[in-house]
Amino acid sequence: MKKVMFIPATLTLAMLLFFGSALAQNGKTMTLDECINVALKNNSQLKTTTYQLDRSGSNVKASYSTILPRVTTTFSSGRFIQGDRTVVTDVPVGFDSTRGQAIFEQTEITQDGSSRNSHFARISYSQTLFNFGRNWNTINQAKASFDASSHRLATARQNVHAEVRRRYFELLKAVNLEREYREAVERSQEQLNRTKSMYEIGSVAQVDVYRSEVTLGNDQINLLTQKNIVQIARGNLNVAMGRDPETPIDVAEVEVEFFPEDYTLEQAIEIAEENNPELKRFEDEMQSAEYGMKVAKAAYWPSIGVNVSYTRNNTDFSRVYGELDKNFNISLGAQIDFNIFNGLSDAAEVGRQSANYSIARENWTNTKRQLHLDVKQAFLNLEAFKEISDINERNLRAAEEEYRLAQERYRVGAGTQLEVTEAQVSLTRARVTLVRAKYDAMIAQAQLEAAMGTIAQQTQ
Repeated sequence: MKKVMFIPATLTLAMLLFFGSALAQNGKTMTLDECINVALKNNSQLKTTTYQLDRSGSNVKASYSTILPRVTTTFSSGRFIQGDRTVVTDVPVGFDSTRGQAIFEQTEITQDGSSRNSHFARISYSQTLFNFGRNWNTINQAKASFDASSHRLATARQNVHAEVRRRYFELLKAVNLEREYREAVERSQEQLNRTKSMYEIGSVAQVDVYRSEVTLGNDQINLLTQKNIVQIARGNLNVAMGRDPETPIDVAEVEVEFFPEDYTLEQAIEIAEENNPELKRFEDEMQSAEYGMKVAKAAYWPSIGVNVSYTRNNTDFSRVYGELDKNFNISLGAQIDFNIFNGLSDAAEVGRQSANYSIARENWTNTKRQLHLDVKQAFLNLEAFKEISDINERNLRAAEEEYRLAQERYRVGAGTQLEVTEAQVSLTRARVTLVRAKYDAMIAQAQLEAAMGTIAQQTQ
């Protein structure tokens, strides 16, 4: 009676294809590359890092102002108006021929109001010629900081790739485990139905029915728990993609090629040291801090520069902006600026840049140390998977045969329900272990590629 409840395999396949096609048309079924592309567009940290790179580029452009000349212009026109006024002032009243000096007395005078135009034009040129490499080191420091920001952006992109891949494989693992637990429930249900039928004809004891019900209940609990895990995994993938965790999503299965047998740990570490953007970022930050120390130390030395100024000033507009061979002043000069004492700020800047260098060096050392560990851990996990996968395949074949024989022995009365239950548990465990090992290996592969700095190329 229960058997009529099962849908034929052909109809089941047709339904899966129909619903799978419907999900794809609704945009819910996504490939790994599609998920990564969505994440790259939505990730806030990636956007922030991009803006920081733009800022670093502007800083490089601004740093060239230290070696380029400065040209300024000033133009003004106005009218000076003075009203009638009475003032006490010194007025010449004679001349002392003996001393050769004019004689003044303070006298109150009245002065009529007056007004006049005032027009002014000036262009100035100034440039620092030499300051013991301070300007060039400022440019080099800005460039090193820009390179560090570029590698920070590359790190952010790789982190997005790695996080999405990890969440994608975790969802695939959760979905496939749900399928395994669902099949375990179906096996338990079939066994319970079979046991009830055998109990009704008196070939087995009622305790066998109870034992089958317990096995079914345990499998149902596992299935319910796994369904929750699937929902959480979907939410985690959506968050990694920069979307609302409740967004409907289904993912397509993916096949990953693992590294070949001749790929050694030493080679993986070498590639990681060469490509890992986080390691390169700290190298650039050390370089930037080193240039910063040179800039700070150059403040102890003088700076040499030149300046030229051309000025025109007259009450007549045409005499300022015409007759260029008249009514002008030209000022030529050179200057040496030498800071003798500025409250120890130069010494403090040297100390600050030295500390920045030490911090960057320690960050680089620690990152390199952690990088070696991450590569080794992921590499060993993959190496173990190569051996474990073969063992899991053998275990699965043995568990399937054990389950088949246990059922057959139980059917003919030569076996016990306990043997069937143990075989069921072994089969479920073998299938679950194989699924976990497969997707854990994929996650380890993604972690290894992220540490080696090649994960973005692997998913393009």
